[in-house]
Amino acid sequence: MSSKQKLIFFILVAGIYNILVYSLYHFESNFENTNINNLADAYWYSIVTLTTVGYGDFYPITFWGRLIGILFVLGSLGVLGYIVTELSLKISEYLKKREMGYFGTDMNNHCIIIGWNAFSKQVADQIIKAEEDLAIVVNKESDLKTIKQLYSDKNCFVLLTDLNDYKALDKIKLKESRRVYISFENDTDTLVYTISLKKRFENINCVVAIENIELKSSFNYLGVQFIIPKNEIVSKFIASYIFEPNVALLTEDLISTSNDKSNLDICETKLSNKHTYINTTYLETFIHLKEKYGITLVALSRKGQLIKNPENHLTLQENDVIIYIANGENKQFIN
Repeated sequence: MSSKQKLIFFILVAGIYNILVYSLYHFESNFENTNINNLADAYWYSIVTLTTVGYGDFYPITFWGRLIGILFVLGSLGVLGYIVTELSLKISEYLKKREMGYFGTDMNNHCIIIGWNAFSKQVADQIIKAEEDLAIVVNKESDLKTIKQLYSDKNCFVLLTDLNDYKALDKIKLKESRRVYISFENDTDTLVYTISLKKRFENINCVVAIENIELKSSFNYLGVQFIIPKNEIVSKFIASYIFEPNVALLTEDLISTSNDKSNLDICETKLSNKHTYINTTYLETFIHLKEKYGITLVALSRKGQLIKNPENHLTLQENDVIIYIANGENKQFIN
């Protein structure tokens, strides 16, 4: 039923209701010993009857008054049914919108995946395993249901929307995210979408995985920080397994998220202005982490530049990012 039809129906029902109330007052007020003496009494009786409350303080005693009373009693069934139906529809609509992510998320400094496929699922598995907050944007209800079954709502928010509806992306707090991974099956689709996204959200940090290495310069031009060539990574791993299998096993362990003592993880932490290691040298920090926590410091990133094997006397500064090897148990001590 359209809004116009609903309005016409409401006016019609309201008109019939007022005619019946006035008729009830007309028939009852002219009869001796009646307890409906004025229009207010008639309205009160009708409302109490239609809402199925039934106080019994007013009631018709004439034939025509009782006939109208019967209509109110029958009408109460319709009113009650309408209220229950509308309430059920509103609740169902609310739950549906909530499942679709319509009301947004309050996550901050979280990871975002736009697009869903087998590769992005593997990425999501690692992020969830690391117990990091993750928001995923999909355009298919089947993908929404799949993700809901895979991950808990506790740290995984899913938004079902048209991927080109950039206004809807405000619901996942895109500007407050840590990284945005754009995942499409086709490199060209990934590039086109990245162009549109960066045009509207210039300062977001994007990550893409591509198969065609020739497109890397195009992504660099867009300001994409991290471009991962899928085939190149796979080929390096295979070659490493062939002639340096132990190195390959260690590398695989390091890049996988670890949550227990038996597995290693290569992690990074940004030093805030009150962090313990501010104004200490790289060597002092290295020794302290190794002796106290069994954590191995391996590199440093300053102003977006990765410094491999820094000089021992290099002093750590605010906003430096330290990169270190830790297991799932001791990596918590560095934050």
